[in-house]
Amino acid sequence: MAKILQKYTKFSSKELEQYAANTESCVRCINTDMHLSMGPYGMASFKSALHELLIRTKVGIYNANLQGIVLGIKNIKVLGHTAALRTDDPTLHLLINADFYVFRPVAGAVLNGVVRHISKHQVSAVIYRVFNTTIRFTNKKQTREGITMDQDIKFRIKDFDISNVMPYIEGELLLEEEQQNKSIKFDTTEPEEDNKLNVELDAILELIKTEPIPESPKKKTKRKKDEAEGPKLKKVKQIKVEPV
Repeated sequence: MAKILQKYTKFSSKELEQYAANTESCVRCINTDMHLSMGPYGMASFKSALHELLIRTKVGIYNANLQGIVLGIKNIKVLGHTAALRTDDPTLHLLINADFYVFRPVAGAVLNGVVRHISKHQVSAVIYRVFNTTIRFTNKKQTREGITMDQDIKFRIKDFDISNVMPYIEGELLLEEEQQNKSIKFDTTEPEEDNKLNVELDAILELIKTEPIPESPKKKTKRKKDEAEGPKLKKVKQIKVEPV
């Protein structure tokens, strides 16, 4: 897999700088020191042998220290005037400093890809001319319609694993409607008519608060009504008198 990556990851310095300048490209430029072991064969033409060694052993391969796949190496500098040697070992141990352009995918990042394969349930897109991305269709019919070969599409990264020999990247297709909805900005400024209505309503509320509230007439209680009418006479029962 590394040889295949090296075949297609021949990016120019301008391309690498453009990728690194874009924060959403998942490509980072990392300046760091690195140890290399080179055989004595490289002493004849040291510069070209060092460049070939870096391409053969670093470019297109996942690097745990850099936490990504190296796309290119620029501005190579050898640190020190001498190389270290070990007993019974002819290799030269060098320490270099360089700019490593590393591909570090992030879940949720939006990337562009070129469609290379279309099937019933998914579509395959290639990013940076080498990395294959699997995009599964959803239940929406719009995701399948309008997709053709060699088409440039946008997708969101859902899951990935680039530490294996075959990098795995799974994405989610972005529809044009979703992109338009995300780009819509809502205006928070209120129109002048609404402001006038609010002022009038506030004035009416203040007038209502200042006006005295008329007291409601109190209802006469039953007791007062009885006192006004006077005391009621109780009915006396008549007792029948029988002759003795």
